[in-house]
Amino acid sequence: MGDSYRYKPLGYFALVFALTWASWSFAAYYSYQREMGLYSNLFALLGLLGPFFAALIMIRNSGSRDLKHDVRERFVDLRLIRPGYIPVILILMPFTLFLSTWLSIGVGRSADQFRFSGGFAAMLPIILLAPTFEELGWRGYGMDSLLAKFGMMKATLLFSVLWAIWHVPLFFIDRTYQNGLWNSSPIYVANFFVSILPAAILMNWVYYKNNRSIVAAILLHMALDATAEAFQTEQFTKCIWTGVLLFISILVIAANRAFFFAAGAPVPAPE
Repeated sequence: MGDSYRYKPLGYFALVFALTWASWSFAAYYSYQREMGLYSNLFALLGLLGPFFAALIMIRNSGSRDLKHDVRERFVDLRLIRPGYIPVILILMPFTLFLSTWLSIGVGRSADQFRFSGGFAAMLPIILLAPTFEELGWRGYGMDSLLAKFGMMKATLLFSVLWAIWHVPLFFIDRTYQNGLWNSSPIYVANFFVSILPAAILMNWVYYKNNRSIVAAILLHMALDATAEAFQTEQFTKCIWTGVLLFISILVIAANRAFFFAAGAPVPAPE
């Protein structure tokens, strides 16, 4: 950067966890008191905004005009997205889920999984808002801060671990998706955490291959969440989906070895 700003990943992720986990702890407490449902929802929303608020604080306190300009441009400039990646961003997730569902039906699971979910419309605001605010934090500051310290593959793996741990309090908030997994099967809980690895790999691949476009990451994240919620997909099938995405992630890494394993890959300097 022109003003030599140094990213502070430890400070950023410490702030993320403090903001999110504190809010989600209150959400968990209130979620088991039916008359306090409004408070639970409000604290759950505040926790979701943790990565975004942490990025705002880090960027505002950075004293770096270049950093502020860089983040703003990467959020508003759609020209950063390379046209060839648009089909990947929009189609990859639904295609892999359809493939996983077809494989699931082939071993005797219900064909009703191809039906649309009745609760999709109610989830649409979250599907639109959650990826937007998460990625404004994760790609606005978080991933670049890790890449400034580590190579691409190490930074991606570290981010996937941090992203997985970030979700932990959701398992203790009554009636969340994660709480449903907790009350269902440890296998499905394990699958949730494993599924974050290919998601992180594919998100970073799309993000950095599209000139660090935050919008590209938001759209892929939205596609992932929308696909997961749109159909009556069984958890058994979601385990297959994780396997399919892991396989594709391995292919992506193999085809982009220089990209993922370049030693000490720096964060591109904003201009």
